[in-house]
Amino acid sequence: MGELETMEGVSCAAAKAAALRVLRVPELAGKVFLEGGLVPWVLGGRESGRPHGDIDFSVRLEDMPVVRAWLAREGRYDRDLDSRRMPCNADGEEYGAHARINGVLASFCPFFLRDGALVQRNAEQTAFAGYDALFEAVIPGLAEADFVEMRELPDGGRAGFATLEVCRAAKAASDRPKDLADIAELDRLGCDEERMGRVARAFAATEVVCTAHGE
Repeated sequence: MGELETMEGVSCAAAKAAALRVLRVPELAGKVFLEGGLVPWVLGGRESGRPHGDIDFSVRLEDMPVVRAWLAREGRYDRDLDSRRMPCNADGEEYGAHARINGVLASFCPFFLRDGALVQRNAEQTAFAGYDALFEAVIPGLAEADFVEMRELPDGGRAGFATLEVCRAAKAASDRPKDLADIAELDRLGCDEERMGRVARAFAATEVVCTAHGE
């Protein structure tokens, strides 16, 4: 059993172990991409020194069935944390799924391209957020190649990650004190200046829409 999640989250080491449990699954390679504040600490092999509340993964829309199949086979699939079964999701559309990995809450959020924009969907649920809602983030002009990529792990092997530039743009937009250490670690690892410009412009034009919510 992994370290159980508390209100403050889990240690960086526990969060990284849970993330790597997913990233090292052969059938998920190139289909599941770690995103968020954990990325620089997994890639850099260092500790953030702060708790991490959850783990976020991006998944191509067409690969979500592979993720669900793996979760079910591992005994980790929870139908109550599946966006398609949420009461506010009348049409059962794909907004991802949540699961517990080594006691840590993990989100698997689908993304796809639509009309020249990269769209990422996610769900918030009463079980962990206190409310039910479905969201779409529409990022105009962002290419998949600037969004996710395969990278080398510190101890060998390759795994999927959101690009450093996307992680930095997201952290800069959130503007929270806890993100400063993550941004510093991203800068230590080194962002590509040209890609950073493209990503920053795309994020500046991002729109987040709540497509449905609970009563």
